[in-house]
Amino acid sequence: MLHESCQSCDGQTRFSEGTIAETDPEPTLFTLERYAYRAWHTNLPLTPAGVWHFYDGRAGMEPRIRELREDYALRKIPTRAFAANALYLEVVRLAYNLVTAFQRTCLPEEWQSLTLSKLRSRLFWLPGELTRPQNRPTLRFANSPLIQRWVNEILHRIRRLKPLEG
Repeated sequence: MLHESCQSCDGQTRFSEGTIAETDPEPTLFTLERYAYRAWHTNLPLTPAGVWHFYDGRAGMEPRIRELREDYALRKIPTRAFAANALYLEVVRLAYNLVTAFQRTCLPEEWQSLTLSKLRSRLFWLPGELTRPQNRPTLRFANSPLIQRWVNEILHRIRRLKPLEG
């Protein structure tokens, strides 16, 4: 349910408020029983439903921006040269797209929405021991049925992939 109240001295500012289901992860003003309440202040000539649709789609980008900044080293741009920074951003974009493609095609469905840091903890921070049998470094992982099931499922999905035709 969306309400609109125009409170402006210039006639151009609109204030819309909305009530939505509480399951939505976007921040809210407050929740009361099973409803979450939000408010938007805008000068866009939109209906209350239009304001909600416009800003609701934009709010979904905030977690992705945070993930790029934290997990893909975008907190600080490395140089002051425009061309070097553009190349750096293209490499970060490629890395993001490769990880996302790997998630969507090779990982179980419950892993497809994980951030890169959570993927690292599940895929690379596994308990193991570096040993040297016959003076050859060997990484041995714990013999866990859960890890073995993950590995088998991921490898099965990788084997099903078809090569790119160019």
